[in-house]
Amino acid sequence: MENETQFFLWDRIINTYETAMNLVKGSKKQSPGMQFADINYNYYKNLRVAKKEHRAVMTNFCFPPEIIYAMDCYPMCQEIGSVAIAMSKEVLRYIDIAEEGGIDSAQCNAQKVWIGASMVGEAPVPNYVIYGSQPCDSTNSQYQVLKEIYGKSPFFTVDIPYWSHDPEDKHYNPNTIPYVAQQLKNLVLWLEERINHRMDHDHFIETVQNSNKTRELILEAMELMKAIPAPLPSGAALNNYSMLLTSGGLPRPIEYARFKRDVAKKRVKEKRGALQSRGLEEKIRVLWMYLPLFFDPLLFEWMERKFGAVSVMDMLGYTISKPINMSNDDTIFEGLARQILDVPMGRQSRGPAEYYIDDLLRIGKEYKADCAIYGGHLGCKHSHAIATLMKEIIEAELGIPCLNFEVDCVDSRPVTGREVKRKLKLFLKSLT
Repeated sequence: MENETQFFLWDRIINTYETAMNLVKGSKKQSPGMQFADINYNYYKNLRVAKKEHRAVMTNFCFPPEIIYAMDCYPMCQEIGSVAIAMSKEVLRYIDIAEEGGIDSAQCNAQKVWIGASMVGEAPVPNYVIYGSQPCDSTNSQYQVLKEIYGKSPFFTVDIPYWSHDPEDKHYNPNTIPYVAQQLKNLVLWLEERINHRMDHDHFIETVQNSNKTRELILEAMELMKAIPAPLPSGAALNNYSMLLTSGGLPRPIEYARFKRDVAKKRVKEKRGALQSRGLEEKIRVLWMYLPLFFDPLLFEWMERKFGAVSVMDMLGYTISKPINMSNDDTIFEGLARQILDVPMGRQSRGPAEYYIDDLLRIGKEYKADCAIYGGHLGCKHSHAIATLMKEIIEAELGIPCLNFEVDCVDSRPVTGREVKRKLKLFLKSLT
């Protein structure tokens, strides 16, 4: 019998979505927000069934869930679970528990949340753990800790190379894609042996095809976001990323992505922006260079309302993976390998500084950004190392101002939401 205590963290997330859905129950059913909440609600509540069937597979945010779904298992994304309760006081409790239990204060708090909850038995224990070894040392350290906590749960690590898979890149290595693709094939065999269940090939094809349809629609919506004014609000791209991490390969995201694409297409045709539907005017187009503030999910809405500042693209929302070539199994696994290498944040933080800076310059130009904002997460030491360099290059090559500040995106204690807003207010007022 399952120990109910281990579902405490997960049930808190489910309750959050239930509350949100009840608040908009009487509103228009076919809204992006309602569909997004419903997709996430169904994702979280399915964990209990997976646990009973011993098919709960923990993944990290750098590993797409398509293979897990194709194996009739449940992809329990650790980081999604951690940041989803960032507004709750439990987050601070779990962080403190982890540090009191010996986890270094410099460890990323997005990971300490889960570690702390696991230490006191309030996080679900996965049957299996699969993770990609990116984007940082903090991620890899976390799974060493969890291996000690979980004990009997088998682990599989997908080793992520440092080199680019793009032939146009100076860091290109032709062995990168074959190396990752072979590991994914080995992963299927590894999981088949442990769950005593062969992957249904037709189901595998269906899952990847579903993912392809969703990504096609997301890429169309991203292209439409280049219009002035922006047809979708801040955070639209981020929601796409979150959905792909939890539900990529399922049918429901196709409907959600199509609805958002259609809304964006209609507004672009009418030359209307997302802010106009709320009686606001787009004044500033923001390139949000790093993570959102998970402890203050309404920050983007505040920027829109107070300053007409729309985050037209952010690093986590920059989903550029193309649909997978379905010619044969080899091309499919190669396509999945590309998606892992190009997963937002994993892509930018895996290798040389050029990976990150080149993407920011491309976004700034294509999305016609008026400014750039880097709220550097304290746990991401790798990004802080090039923060000043990024600011200098962006201001020189794009000719737009760049604001840099430090914040912990999960823990509001080092830098409060009020202090962040003070910095943003001074910066954004200077642009209008």
